[in-house]
Amino acid sequence: MLSVGASTVMAQGPRQLPVEEPTGYKDTYKDYFTVGVALNFRNVASPEQMAIVKKNFNSVTAENAMKPGEIHPKEDVWNFAGADSIANWCRANGVKMRGHCLAWHSQFANWMFTDKKGKEVTKEVFYERLRSHIHTVVNRYKDIVYAWDVLNEAIADGDGRRAPWMKEAPSPYRKTKMIDLCGEEFIVKVFQFAREADPNVKLFYNDYNAAQPAKRDRIYNMVKKMKEMGAPIDGIGMQGHYNIYGPSMEDFEAAIKKYSEIVGEIHITELDIRTNEEMGGQLQFSRGKEGAVPEYIKTLHQAQYENLFRVMRRHKDVITNVTFWNLSDADSWIGANNYPLPIDANLKYKKVYYALKNFNPALDNAVVKEDFRPSPLNQPGQEYPMVNSQGYARFRVVAPDAKSVIVSLGLGGTGGTVLHKDKGGVWTGTTEGPMDPGFHYYHLTIDGGVVNDPGAKNYYGSVRWESGIEIPCADQDFFAQKDVPHGQVVQVLFPSKNTPKDLAHWTEFGPRAFVYLPPTYDGKKKFPVLYLQHGWGEDDTAWMNQGRANLIMDNMIAEGKCEPFIVVCTYGMTNECKWGRMHEFDWTVFQRVLVEDLIPYIDANFKTKAEKRYRAMAGLSMGGMETKMCTLAYPEVFGYYGLLSGGTYAPEDIKSKDQVRGIFISCGSKENPEGVTKAVEALKAAGINAHSYVSEGTAHEFLTWRRSLREMAPLLFK
Repeated sequence: MLSVGASTVMAQGPRQLPVEEPTGYKDTYKDYFTVGVALNFRNVASPEQMAIVKKNFNSVTAENAMKPGEIHPKEDVWNFAGADSIANWCRANGVKMRGHCLAWHSQFANWMFTDKKGKEVTKEVFYERLRSHIHTVVNRYKDIVYAWDVLNEAIADGDGRRAPWMKEAPSPYRKTKMIDLCGEEFIVKVFQFAREADPNVKLFYNDYNAAQPAKRDRIYNMVKKMKEMGAPIDGIGMQGHYNIYGPSMEDFEAAIKKYSEIVGEIHITELDIRTNEEMGGQLQFSRGKEGAVPEYIKTLHQAQYENLFRVMRRHKDVITNVTFWNLSDADSWIGANNYPLPIDANLKYKKVYYALKNFNPALDNAVVKEDFRPSPLNQPGQEYPMVNSQGYARFRVVAPDAKSVIVSLGLGGTGGTVLHKDKGGVWTGTTEGPMDPGFHYYHLTIDGGVVNDPGAKNYYGSVRWESGIEIPCADQDFFAQKDVPHGQVVQVLFPSKNTPKDLAHWTEFGPRAFVYLPPTYDGKKKFPVLYLQHGWGEDDTAWMNQGRANLIMDNMIAEGKCEPFIVVCTYGMTNECKWGRMHEFDWTVFQRVLVEDLIPYIDANFKTKAEKRYRAMAGLSMGGMETKMCTLAYPEVFGYYGLLSGGTYAPEDIKSKDQVRGIFISCGSKENPEGVTKAVEALKAAGINAHSYVSEGTAHEFLTWRRSLREMAPLLFK
């Protein structure tokens, strides 16, 4: 059960697109199996397309050009041009070929069955013609072809069971002219002719739905029997014409294991994955729906590819080649609308391409400890979601009528863990690998609809209330609720002449802030104030709920690690802006709300030290950018600045050394630690009191910011 994509909070903006890399699939999988692609003459005529082929693939198959009906349509007519163009490119570029195919009922040289008068020939004549054809083709490409699909799709569809009205079980073989004329002896003969032509080439039987248990068993029995009858079958080709819902990985892996009992090699010969429920090599199929592919469908598509490749990598001892059936969606025999391949119709790499290329080998055979316990953020009495000591998360959802359930992790729900349904309609799944420790947002995508997990508590993130999960971390003691004096968190509604009247988020209650008052606050003594801002998509509840800011402060004050101070959190999206359009955000509106409305209200209604040296501002991600803009615009208001995964200050930003009493800049080790440390070094060199902090093992997520608050608090108001 696999996870796709990010599992961390994304509070600042979308991920950058992958940087183009010089290596391709053939490099990634050099220790596993060769990676191939099916080509046509149009591909070969395009330098752009063949550059992609050369980068990624070390095996090539002619999609149609070597099929008997294409290459030998009449007894005295040969069409070698298409096959030659592909073979010659392979020769020139040192790429080997898989030959496809020597016998197939759908595109066969049907002239072999009749004489010049149209009368059916004897099987002896047919064998003579077939042998001549095979020898001619195999010998022409013997120097470049390392394996042949000798016989294609001879096994019938269906479950193979005898109906009550039948006298005997149906034949396992597809009804074809070859079988009608020759019986199963034909299978032995076609393999023997191929071996005569090339004693060294690998010979394969190739078929679709080869992971389907009933057809799997019929293929297995046939190959076993034919080998006993003298057919030199070296391997089985499992056509990979799959869909986003199937086959199950259990069936896929069971087939690999079963076939490996009777052959030394297995090739995944025709790999593509459709976005509908169709599967197999039937020539009647849907061409897919027009329009943009929904994101949840892309996630299912990517997950199915990742699942398949993980299983194949585990069985590299027997799987020696994987061949994609066409280069891009534009070429695909099932149509671009079915979204079948890792390269789109415009020859651009999809996210699934990078997922397959940049996989983590350590996760392929990882042992997941079964010490799962309910997440501490679950609803009362709910067992799921669960987390284990390694950081894996496990989910369970009851949705008997659903076709797909995805747990979308991270702010905005990027990627996800695809769950799998049992016979009772219960969906379960475990993340692909350990998640970063700390807090994570997530939601469920059920058949494209977004809902929250009924088992988990909800937190405001990605401009909506999202489910939350907490992954245990080794140092969680600093934000734990302990038996120490606790401060208060109070909600205040403040008047604001600068807040837009139609601000959607505040229409219910008006401008609001949450104020942390330390345990020693008694309404008499005055305290410094930290104005602490949330990230994009979050609100004024984030720091106290997701960030545990009040508990962090309680614990540090109790331990004497920092002086008590007030913390104020307010909503920073004073003019609404959508994801990816932060350039449209008017920072000045928030600045006026903060400086002209909120700060005067806090100073008037709480015991504060209303001086610059006792006032700090900090923020995470987007809140960090707000902090930078506001502190530079109002240097007379704030004495301390803090950017938590929210950019950096440069010496030229600071008008004088006396402008600021201290600057704190932090990030996670998986973000931009070098940029943070260099920025602080430059500030120090300019004579500015600056400190940096890098949270080890974390990314753009709340554990980074919890730790950052812990490190920053003792530095304030000195």
